[in-house]
Amino acid sequence: MLELATRDPLAALRHVAACLARRSHELLGLSCEPGGAAPGRLVVTVADDGRLDRLVMELRGLPEVCGARLAVTTGGCGLRRAGTAAA
Repeated sequence: MLELATRDPLAALRHVAACLARRSHELLGLSCEPGGAAPGRLVVTVADDGRLDRLVMELRGLPEVCGARLAVTTGGCGLRRAGTAAA
């Protein structure tokens, strides 16, 4: 999963989608959070095929992206089923 800080989330979305398509990265999920006065945020889920470090470097170079990093995940999505207690 990648986290991107953006100046303009919708413009960044177009650039990110084009970059993923050019590099044949499979897009598994996407979340766009407008930031208002602060930078917006895109959370992009792609398969880890060993090219993520290079992809992060490319995404950092996009005009609407302020920053990009690999997000640390624990293997789950962080959601619980309804009716289950938190651990």
